[in-house]
Amino acid sequence: MNCPKCQEDSLHGFGQVEGVEIDFCSRCKGIWFDAGELAFYVETEQDVPDMDAALAAGRKTTLPCPRCDQHLVETHYVPGEPLLVDICPGCHGVFLDKGEVPRVEKLAVRFGGLERVARTVKALEARGYTLLGGGISR
Repeated sequence: MNCPKCQEDSLHGFGQVEGVEIDFCSRCKGIWFDAGELAFYVETEQDVPDMDAALAAGRKTTLPCPRCDQHLVETHYVPGEPLLVDICPGCHGVFLDKGEVPRVEKLAVRFGGLERVARTVKALEARGYTLLGGGISR
């Protein structure tokens, strides 16, 4: 697959990490997330907290999407934060440059992401369990 930044066939499947197939560029070290994968990886409801607003506020680039060849849109991951990500307006994939994954993880927790323990508690409660003083009852 062609990397949007390098524009050559350097974006390859790296294997699964945290249940997500990572498409990694061996040249620029960027990572491509197909629609829904970034949200799953950082444990948020959406890949970008407000995808529609992010796309509307972003600026169109000349970078081609590796999946559908539309031009990516550069936009803030969260309004008011300096982190810029590249999103495809067509297939909603997200490209992160080298070093941006940890920054997204930190912002995701601050803006709606759940830490693993909180997500586990929420899943247990959804199944009818109640957490009482360190024990679990049903």
